[in-house]
Amino acid sequence: MAISRRTSRAVASITTAIALAVPTLFAPATAASPLDELGRPNEQILTQMENLAENPATPERLQPILKRLVGFFRGDGEPGVDIPQNGPVFTQFGWPTIAGSCIDGKNNAVGTAAAVPGPAALPLPGVGRGEVNFVFTALGTGTVAQRQTTQMNVQWVNINNGRMGTTRLGYNGINPKGPATVNGAAKTGSGTVLAVVTGGVTTNNDNGPSNCNFLPTAAIIPVR
Repeated sequence: MAISRRTSRAVASITTAIALAVPTLFAPATAASPLDELGRPNEQILTQMENLAENPATPERLQPILKRLVGFFRGDGEPGVDIPQNGPVFTQFGWPTIAGSCIDGKNNAVGTAAAVPGPAALPLPGVGRGEVNFVFTALGTGTVAQRQTTQMNVQWVNINNGRMGTTRLGYNGINPKGPATVNGAAKTGSGTVLAVVTGGVTTNNDNGPSNCNFLPTAAIIPVR
């Protein structure tokens, strides 16, 4: 189908955001994809991150963040997010993101985002066909604060049917004991969806609420 000028501009805008947000630090050395079938960093990239964390030249404050990321994606690190057995198929956003001065207003937090295309039973109350549920987790934080003084959005465009929109993420009962997790649904229709998540979430920590504003991350999501 023909793509309208408005859709073309949206695609260009989101594609530009994706290009600008990709961290060159983890650029693959070869033309092979740096991601696995779920959109997570593959083992080669994880090994590179691990080696970087062990490099004495790497700033000390960055080393534990890299190690936490590697552990999270391998499934053997803390903090993590429980993934249900026989859970829904999902697409991990292309790279983790970081918010400065997030945990207790002084420590950095790592954020990860995922997209669950329907039909799927999770997240509750379920995801319909032609829909996507975006889920963002701020690792190492407390719970989502009742009063949000920041906002997290996903801008998306379906390059096949021309639909586009902005989905606001909010607390809907995921991880009630933390880490802070927000999500939201979008009726994208079937096709290939480009999405960029931006903004932040206000979390409860030991020293009170903290505004955690994350750098952008992006994904390309197949929706049935």
